[in-house]
Amino acid sequence: MSKIPYLTGFNAYLKTRHISPRAHTEYMNSLNDFFSYTIQHNEEYKISEDIKDVHEMDVRHFKNFMLERLHLSPSTINKVVSNLNVYFKYLFSMKKTPEIPTLNINSVVVPKQSDFPVEVFQNLPKYLNSDLSIYTRLLILIISKGFNYKEAMEPDFYQRFNQLNFSTLEKKFLESYQAFMMPLRSQWNNQNLFLSRNKGANSPLLTVPALHRDLKRDGENTGLDLAPKKLYTTFILMALSTKDLTEDQERALDALETASLLYYRRLKRELNFMNE
Repeated sequence: MSKIPYLTGFNAYLKTRHISPRAHTEYMNSLNDFFSYTIQHNEEYKISEDIKDVHEMDVRHFKNFMLERLHLSPSTINKVVSNLNVYFKYLFSMKKTPEIPTLNINSVVVPKQSDFPVEVFQNLPKYLNSDLSIYTRLLILIISKGFNYKEAMEPDFYQRFNQLNFSTLEKKFLESYQAFMMPLRSQWNNQNLFLSRNKGANSPLLTVPALHRDLKRDGENTGLDLAPKKLYTTFILMALSTKDLTEDQERALDALETASLLYYRRLKRELNFMNE
């Protein structure tokens, strides 16, 4: 367990708040995790172990670490930051530190189920054969097969994609897609799924920013968030809400690392996803 500055005094303060044993444990876990992280990433604090060497940037880095590396849910991160805020406010009131490092740290926005484009996957044939851009529809189809957008953009992913099974309506979209791609494949002499429409491009492969532009434009036209991460998260949450998994849903869940699977399960519970 990491050394937590002024822990004895803070524990005495917590007793005056009459918190539950569980809440006390959460405070201790939050502080231990924060100082374990900070002593590894703040050289000044690592040497001095002086609370005056802990600043707002340390809290920001720790918050980003919880969000991007640990994949903790928004409510969990907000609870940890809230616990740290109580601690630093106590130290400031006791004149142990000249600043409150948590003062300007904003909460992570907790999403609502309505933020997720569920209807895209509930009405997949409709969206595949709509007037959305061809690459938006292709990405939706790929995600519906259990792959994320990074996999979809990888060179040679087409070899795996072409081995998948498709329904009649999915094949109908693919016919339109193949017709669109024919001149691009001829131009670039390339079989990848996402090819650049820019004849002067340095690479035959579509860039990620170009794909995002298509998705943003289509999102504005439909009123849906079609960002790649949001689409993939929606598909995973729907799979976790399904009793009888399809082959595609099983493929997606089986590919998740344990930490990622736990993250999506927590998010599903917090959203009460598909149970509203």
